Amino acid sequence: MIARPGQALLKLAAFVCVVGFAALGCSRGTIPILVGGDLLPSTLTAAAGVTRTPLYLFTPGPGFQFPHAVFGIPEGETLVIRQVAGVSGGAVGSLEFGQRGLALTGTTTSLGSSTWVEIRRPSGGTGWVPALSLTQDVPPEAFCSDSRIEPLLAALRRTIADRDGVGLQAIVSPRRGLAIRYDWWNPEVIFRPGDVATLFQANTEYDWGTQLSGGAIRGTAADVVVPRLDRIAAGEVVFACNETRIGPALREARWPSEYSNLNYSALFFPSQPGESEYAWTTWLVGIEYVDNQPYISRLVQLRAGI
Repeated sequence: MIARPGQALLKLAAFVCVVGFAALGCSRGTIPILVGGDLLPSTLTAAAGVTRTPLYLFTPGPGFQFPHAVFGIPEGETLVIRQVAGVSGGAVGSLEFGQRGLALTGTTTSLGSSTWVEIRRPSGGTGWVPALSLTQDVPPEAFCSDSRIEPLLAALRRTIADRDGVGLQAIVSPRRGLAIRYDWWNPEVIFRPGDVATLFQANTEYDWGTQLSGGAIRGTAADVVVPRLDRIAAGEVVFACNETRIGPALREARWPSEYSNLNYSALFFPSQPGESEYAWTTWLVGIEYVDNQPYISRLVQLRAGI
């Protein structure tokens, strides 16, 4: 199949891989598919030229030509569409938590510290929603066949192992920063783009939520989550695309519903010889596209629940 100008030739693939520290190796069956719009260079190559922007800032650019999807709205809730920007604007409709395929007009406005974007309503007409409630809509099949994801994950593992905050910052979303959940049911701890570089050394303590026993989880990133991330930073892990991979569990382990429109990769570290079968760890890595460029955006830990 020949790609026409303005299109990228991708390979549709469903795959599960065993990956080592240095590289990710996969075998896959491929079916050529066409995805509109040229893919940008590798995130790792392009990172040095990225202009860092404030959290959640939307500026007119190539990203507006791509469809968008609702982000951050839990299952059962809806996103209100306003007639004019701002929470005081009258409601002219709503979007379900899983709504995809939204078109942006390219018009934005800032209200205090928040940014609002104008969208084309599925029912007709236009309306306004908060910029932070949208993300670029990337079809799962296109994400799973994007050749930039494997080196991006390898770079993530390497920056964790090396405690390389500057390297981590280069692969984290320049728009949204990095959010980490100690458990999928616990709240996000958000690191703005400018704070990611100091994640491994900062003395700031955060509230990571609670243990199943009810005890509070509080401490620095280096003390609380980095040791857990170390389990996927070295050795062999099982990798899966948009699929949770876990061991025996005593409670539900899943991708949070408010992230349902965000593609993710699972890095599963099974229990080791001599350990309890419940000693496995999985980190789900949410990948957000900014102007069609993939970046690390969310890290969510799954555990056995004991």
